[in-house]
Amino acid sequence: MDVLTLEKTAESTLAAPDALDKMPEVLESVANTAGESEKTLPKKINTSRYSEVTSAGMRGVCAKRVSVQVHLTSGLPKFHIVGLGDTAVKESHRRVTAALKNSGFSVPDGVITVNLAPALLHKSGTGFDLPIALGILMADGALPKDSFDDCLVIGELGLNGAISNVRGMVGFGMLARKLNKTLICADTSIFEGLLDLSVLQMQHLDSFTDSSAAQARSLSLEGGRPVPQTVHNCGDYAEVLGQQQAVRALTIAAAGQHNILMVGPPGTGKTMLASRLPTILPKLTSDELIETALVNSVADVPFDHRRRQRPFRAPHHSSTTVGIVGGGNPVRPGEASLAHNGVLFLDEMPQFSQHCLQSLRQPLEDGTIRIVRASGSLSFPAHIMLVAAANPCPCGYLGDQTKNCRCLPAQIEQYQNRIGGPLMDRFQMFVTVSRPDPNRFFERRQSSTDQPTSQMLAQQVNVARDFAAASGHGFSRDLSREELCSPDLIDTQALELLRTAAQRLELSGRSIVGTLRLARTIADMGQSAQVGSAHLSEALSYRKTWSSDD
Repeated sequence: MDVLTLEKTAESTLAAPDALDKMPEVLESVANTAGESEKTLPKKINTSRYSEVTSAGMRGVCAKRVSVQVHLTSGLPKFHIVGLGDTAVKESHRRVTAALKNSGFSVPDGVITVNLAPALLHKSGTGFDLPIALGILMADGALPKDSFDDCLVIGELGLNGAISNVRGMVGFGMLARKLNKTLICADTSIFEGLLDLSVLQMQHLDSFTDSSAAQARSLSLEGGRPVPQTVHNCGDYAEVLGQQQAVRALTIAAAGQHNILMVGPPGTGKTMLASRLPTILPKLTSDELIETALVNSVADVPFDHRRRQRPFRAPHHSSTTVGIVGGGNPVRPGEASLAHNGVLFLDEMPQFSQHCLQSLRQPLEDGTIRIVRASGSLSFPAHIMLVAAANPCPCGYLGDQTKNCRCLPAQIEQYQNRIGGPLMDRFQMFVTVSRPDPNRFFERRQSSTDQPTSQMLAQQVNVARDFAAASGHGFSRDLSREELCSPDLIDTQALELLRTAAQRLELSGRSIVGTLRLARTIADMGQSAQVGSAHLSEALSYRKTWSSDD
């Protein structure tokens, strides 16, 4: 007796005159029918055609664990992928089925359902191809169910079954190390000398037919190929003539990671000076190396971590805001994040769009770029040293001793205001790059001490940083106002000089702290425990802006 028939019988029975007398019989009939229904329901879901593989997806620069769940059922052939995947994820079923067939495997008949859990996490990319294929093989019985319980599987499949790495592999390696799992991917050389973790390199899908041939190996920070000799193709500061003040300022900026703006007429060497910065920057520390490699991996930008060289990014002034600070769909880091722990050089800075320039104000303050979308908020690191070059006016010859400026005052004001006061206040150093004497180009340098080489300047930078670390006060950029003003780091006369200069130059609170940090860097370069009046006077000399030339 089904439920509908039982309801009709109960209604007719209750409508009868002797309904109360027949109530016990009705209740007994309902109880017997419910017991028969329970017997017909399955006690447990059949999991014989179910499998689960641990994978991961990128969320900003963080890899999030994703469980790839595969269930096979009978029916007409269909392939369903659920779990908020983007277009690349939804298209993976075509790559997976073709790769399975071309690798000697049979695609199971019926309905294939793939769930990417947690379902509310947005997934993107092609890294789920390999875990989906392995999940199908395990659910179909072609591979043992527990084959990859201790593995994190990442890889894109070609139609012929070839496995390729995807963007964000460094993040996946960090997640595998955190979960204490073996990372399965196509190329493990990117982790050599960078991360210590267990890896398994598989380059084709048919390699999984012989599980005994696949042996995981452990990588260490000391492993990998020999470190190549660092080669700088950007020139040497010994080739720069007549710009000793600008070279000195760039050396200080490199030692303390200070933001610097160079202003001068066209052809004075501003771009040449900035392009040689990589030759004097210190090597990346171990933590900085992992962070830099992670950002470049997420952006799918080649980065040789064995050189430990700080990034130097120089985007064109036609770059969009998304290209500078990041964004897009899926969200990727921009040039500011790619310059993390390095230099972001903006040549012809006023030519950048105002919206693009103002979007750098917050990253320069806290070293992080936060991008908010409907799907959530993402953060990208951006501890950068901003180096900019600009002409003083639209024609470029304001204040030049050899050529007259033809710009109107309103044009000059409009041109200089393109950067804006808040962003200008985030520069700790302003350097005027004047036109050098043309006769210097035809003179032969008399001795090697006339012009310091990049190697000599790099040594000064390393000495300053080593002294700061050995003294205990640490990196000047990380010091607070209270620490910078403590008697242990600055003497009384220098502090009084700063007080007078702050009132006369109308310095903001940010400018005062920036001047203190700049003076602390200059003192570190001189290996002085305290900031003296000479150190502070040099720091104040870099507070002159281009508006003083009007």
